Amino acid sequence: MRERIYLPIVRFGVPHTDWKYVFLVTMLGFVLPFVFGFRIYGVPAPMFTGTIALALSVAFFNFIRLGRRPLWFQHTLRALLTCRVARAALPVDGLNESWLEGGAETSYGKEAAGGKRLARKSQASSAASISRGL
Repeated sequence: MRERIYLPIVRFGVPHTDWKYVFLVTMLGFVLPFVFGFRIYGVPAPMFTGTIALALSVAFFNFIRLGRRPLWFQHTLRALLTCRVARAALPVDGLNESWLEGGAETSYGKEAAGGKRLARKSQASSAASISRGL
């Protein structure tokens, strides 16, 4: 019992932190048809739209939470809405990391490999000159 003290309170599969959004969507689905005077076959639309808004918002929050990693929805939105240059790399980006391995398939890798060879030769020659006492 003690280990459950920090777990979120879940009702209908929706954590307590998301119920404010469910309440807001339900109230908008109930109040807006009253304000605009919508009717469906002579019946006031809020009778249906409030209940439908509640069901859809609970279904949406269950969809983004159940069976997914924590903060999955926020990360997906960030990947869709922000530029790749303006944010840190995400797995969705499909980065070409061959330049990290120093492979021959990129021109940068070839230049870096050549530069490494030159640096090694200069280090070897300076080490030899130091050991000779020059």
